[in-house]
Amino acid sequence: MRALSLWQPYASLIADGIKKIETRDWYLSYRGPLAIHATKANLDKEFAFKCGYGMDGRRCPLGAVVCIVNVDDCVRFPNPKAPPDPYGNFEEGRFGILMTLLHKFETPIPAKGGRLIWHWDYQWSK
Repeated sequence: MRALSLWQPYASLIADGIKKIETRDWYLSYRGPLAIHATKANLDKEFAFKCGYGMDGRRCPLGAVVCIVNVDDCVRFPNPKAPPDPYGNFEEGRFGILMTLLHKFETPIPAKGGRLIWHWDYQWSK
């Protein structure tokens, strides 16, 4: 399965159905299921607190796959399909990966992660 690693609390925001657009400076042509992985490092504690994940971000799992989304589309900003929200960089010319939450893991699955889109050895079915 394809996977994407994100800093926290962004991975948890996706798993909780709050963040539906992942912003990048590159286009993603892939459509279909995508595992969302929380990196082992790079927890923004201040932003995690503002998002309700606790004073030290302890409600944000690290080094684990937290959910599976469906990649529905990828659009260039500005785009009416991707209105700006407080969870990404929506500057003109950047891209938004439009996602629908398919499954949140009750217990996050430990995984090493990778750069860009990487392969996670996991079989998932709806």
